[in-house]
Amino acid sequence: MPEVTIENVLTDANLFAAWSKVRGNKGSAGVDGQTIEDFEMDLMTNLDLLRMEVRAGTYRPKPLLRVYIDKKSGGKRPLSIPSVRDRVIQTAVALVLTPRFEAEFEDISFAYRKGRSVDQAIRRIMRLRDQGYRWVVDADIDDFFDEIDHGLLMEEVEKLIDDTTILKLIRQWLSVQVVDGKRRWRLKKGVPQGSPISPLLSNLYLDHLDEALLGENLKLIRFADDFVILCKKLSRAEDALELTEEILESLRLRINEEKTRLVNFQRGFRFLGAQFIRSLVFKLKDPASPFSIGSGTSSSIKRTKKSTPDSKEKENGTATEHSETPMTVMAQAFAEAGLDENDFPEHSGHPAESDLLSEAEPEEALISHDPRLRTLYLMEHGYVLGKESERLVITKDDRAIKEIPAIKVDQIMVFGNAQITTQAMQFCLRERIPIFLLSGRGRYYGVIDSFDTEPVLLHRDQFAQAADGAFCLKLAREFVRGKIANCRTLLQRQVRKRGIAELPRAVEDMQKIMLRLDEAENLDQLRGLEGIAARIYFGAIGKLLDPEWGFRGRAKRPPPDPVNAVLSYGYTLLFYNIYTFLRVRGLNPHIGFLHPLRMGHPALASDLMEEFRAIIVDTVVLNLVLNHRLTPRHFDRSEDPKRPCLLNREGRTLFIQELEKRMNTRVRHPNSGLQTDYRRCMEYQVRHLVRVLRGQENRYRPMRMR
Repeated sequence: MPEVTIENVLTDANLFAAWSKVRGNKGSAGVDGQTIEDFEMDLMTNLDLLRMEVRAGTYRPKPLLRVYIDKKSGGKRPLSIPSVRDRVIQTAVALVLTPRFEAEFEDISFAYRKGRSVDQAIRRIMRLRDQGYRWVVDADIDDFFDEIDHGLLMEEVEKLIDDTTILKLIRQWLSVQVVDGKRRWRLKKGVPQGSPISPLLSNLYLDHLDEALLGENLKLIRFADDFVILCKKLSRAEDALELTEEILESLRLRINEEKTRLVNFQRGFRFLGAQFIRSLVFKLKDPASPFSIGSGTSSSIKRTKKSTPDSKEKENGTATEHSETPMTVMAQAFAEAGLDENDFPEHSGHPAESDLLSEAEPEEALISHDPRLRTLYLMEHGYVLGKESERLVITKDDRAIKEIPAIKVDQIMVFGNAQITTQAMQFCLRERIPIFLLSGRGRYYGVIDSFDTEPVLLHRDQFAQAADGAFCLKLAREFVRGKIANCRTLLQRQVRKRGIAELPRAVEDMQKIMLRLDEAENLDQLRGLEGIAARIYFGAIGKLLDPEWGFRGRAKRPPPDPVNAVLSYGYTLLFYNIYTFLRVRGLNPHIGFLHPLRMGHPALASDLMEEFRAIIVDTVVLNLVLNHRLTPRHFDRSEDPKRPCLLNREGRTLFIQELEKRMNTRVRHPNSGLQTDYRRCMEYQVRHLVRVLRGQENRYRPMRMR
């Protein structure tokens, strides 16, 4: 492998090789108007001048010329064209860097790499399908090339290159100006499509994604920013998609939710200009058009040139010769018969194909995906959370207890005397993983959280709406409506199960209060109605419980009985799940609309958790208590009435296990219709709230279960 130095870049042989590639691509002139022919007229002088400028440190790239070309799917694709001289030096650098970068790249990456093709990627998919990998994460990265973070990219480049001049050149090319008519701006992120160095850099940027997914033993096939992950089970595909979102978030990228889905071969999907369906793969005439493979005799079936991925290569000046997508004998026979997509029903009834979907993996699970929040609980005295490489490590007495990939953790809750090292804390701050500090009994002390990248415009909207009394009342009314409705639903379910005489009256009274919510003229009146409904609700809960529990209604500070103790503990955990989602979505958790603003209290988290109290925490508590899984032995009680009743360690462990199960329970979101889990429902409501605050939706709709 040749040494990566600027002198190797500037050798005569390398510069001539670079020039030959630029001339062979026959690109247009850049912003300076110099054509390839113009450059060639005085080739030796131009190459020598380029070499001297780079060595002397006086080289400066010219601005990129923004042009737009037609996309087969409609619309325009922006390209940023460097000048001919800049294309030559970029290509010269790319020629020297490629062997070094290639040694790092994974075998599952097929774009912009010599000897790799669309054909090979499709054949690998076919092999995996034949091995039983029938579920597919069909993923799309939102604006990948324009969203690449320069800082993260250069961190990866610097791991492979020591030469300061080459690093300086790459930084210059990344931050160059762009000219579009009369408009001029400087790139702050992204790699320009049209620059010879961009394909190499974009592959390096996604190499972390490749390594992370392969490290989880996932079957990935990637062609630039287009990729699929093949799995044998739907649950594995769901986990793969969740992990992918987490990895991309660490790269400051995001999934295009509209174009990303979970599918299987029975339903069919498109990738790299081919249609996969069941055991067949068809070449599409135009990947952007409806499924079409033509009809007639075999002589009328033409293999068209590759589509989008190849077009991207040519636009970047890096096209290599690829073989065509394979047309199998069966696919050709179907094409000759004039079959199309409508000839393949989703449910064939054939046993061999029906078995692809088990009862645990229903077809309705093919839905869009929202991220799940993963919580790491540190509850044991003497546990120490540290960091090694990209993993969080829990130790006790210098003995490793557990290792967790850091990318799988969204928040950390530290109870009691568990500790966290400075290295782990710094890593969590960098990765924006909040660390909540609580007492061993669940009392909140504080949070270690990074507040480094605030979405100022969203905060502006949030503060403006919070200052609007009418808006606050309207939004707060929906928070309360959702809370009372879900409390009422929980009681209705208990009416059907237990037939306690007092419960129907409580259900009826809560319905009357809901009808009065629209009459509230201010927040104080609204809070008063909420308080009345809460007393009725918890009074009815008390009728469900054995008198030995001593529950006489909701009491918080301190909780005087076991039921109040476990309710408070559950509400604390729910609160900080909501808090984290608010932070992830860029909202200020302290600016609320129902709960008043006060020092140190994230009022918005209290607002949004109201609709989830009954359907998550109260449901778990009643299940544990009424089924005698929580008993008095799970609590520490004092004879002193001023001392709180608290869950002991065994009780906390049991409750957290059941709460996590509830969080991960699959439900159909009543507003969106998505089949999802409760954590994703919380995240959905936070995103819905953001749209309301920005004026993109007229009314907040709480999640009301039926």
